Amino acid sequence: MNKTTQISLLLVVTIAAMAAFFYAGGKPNMQDLKKSVAPAASLYPEAKSVSEKLNFINDGSIATHLSDVSQGKWVLLYFGYTSCPDVCPIDLSKINLTYQLMENQKKLQVVFISVDPMRDIGKLDQFAGAFNPTFLGLTAHQNELISISSSLGVYHEVVESQKLALEDHSNHDHVNHYDIDHTSSYLLFNPELKLTALLTSPHEPIEMAKAIDIIIENLR
Repeated sequence: MNKTTQISLLLVVTIAAMAAFFYAGGKPNMQDLKKSVAPAASLYPEAKSVSEKLNFINDGSIATHLSDVSQGKWVLLYFGYTSCPDVCPIDLSKINLTYQLMENQKKLQVVFISVDPMRDIGKLDQFAGAFNPTFLGLTAHQNELISISSSLGVYHEVVESQKLALEDHSNHDHVNHYDIDHTSSYLLFNPELKLTALLTSPHEPIEMAKAIDIIIENLR
């Protein structure tokens, strides 16, 4: 066997081994897939159906289901708010870099979800688009937002020490000056809008890009 034939045979064996790594009987081998995307991403054992909870509003306060903006793509949701002094801009910058590094970026829609509808309606897309022109912004009325957040395991609440000032409607100076505690959650949904994975700390763009690419390529 000459050297060229040996190399060709080795290549065939390598490709076959990679296919076997992810697939068994025509289906993804979930345990191996989980290992391949860890620790950047944590896959759910089975994608969670939450589509009925994904009812938002856009900058015009118009009811918008997530499917209206996802257009059949995978979706990465990030919860934050436009007045966030540090964490949100850093996270969205990381998500943008992740997106730029992905091979399957055209199959992914990034959506920023504001946990501060009172101040953010009207500037959602502008804020999200400042990090990447393809990123979109949505929110929900407060009661609906709490329900959505709860179903997705996302926490957000006005900073305790600022609550009374916010609730005191006579004190107009404080109405637009408050911070919100929130979890920095990166949630990945498949094209059917089933919650498929969480992107986990420390949110390294190179590793996240690789993990999302692997998930998209193997969980179509």
